[in-house]
Amino acid sequence: MRYLTILLLFSIFSVQLLAQTAPSRSLLPTVQHHQQLYSMSCIPSSVEMVLKFNNKANENFYDFQHGWKNKNTGTFGDFDGKTINGITFTQQFNLNRSADFPIDSLFSTIDAELAADRKVIVSLVSGPGLWHIYVIDSRTAEGDYLCYSRGYGSPEVLEVRNTKRIIREMGGTDILTYRVN
Repeated sequence: MRYLTILLLFSIFSVQLLAQTAPSRSLLPTVQHHQQLYSMSCIPSSVEMVLKFNNKANENFYDFQHGWKNKNTGTFGDFDGKTINGITFTQQFNLNRSADFPIDSLFSTIDAELAADRKVIVSLVSGPGLWHIYVIDSRTAEGDYLCYSRGYGSPEVLEVRNTKRIIREMGGTDILTYRVN
């Protein structure tokens, strides 16, 4: 009986460990086949990538970028609460960036989304007075976040691996999460 109990506990532990360490599907193939069509269309471009990743739009879908073009007043709020092809987007942490920003809560939210195999759209500083939108794909072995994006006219995939440091230096940031309905 003791042997069966030990075997059962080992089996449960092994299944839990596999569930925690099983890699999620990578966003990279989606990003490699995607383009940012306008210099200011990184927000709708990221939404399109999430739709494509979740098989809710085909690889030639660029409707949101074509509608947005070079709009420079857009935010994640433009997609907050919107359900598009069965995916509902939610803007979170739309707060002032400061030393009081709840960064630990932001990171916990991102971790929970990644654990549920959902990607997270994030706004990151990309130079003096410049911002770009990335999609957080996964956690790195070092515990940071791996992000992908496309830049306007760039043939290469943009990749960020020091996301947490960037967010800390920024004093926080907002994110766009989603639920598949």
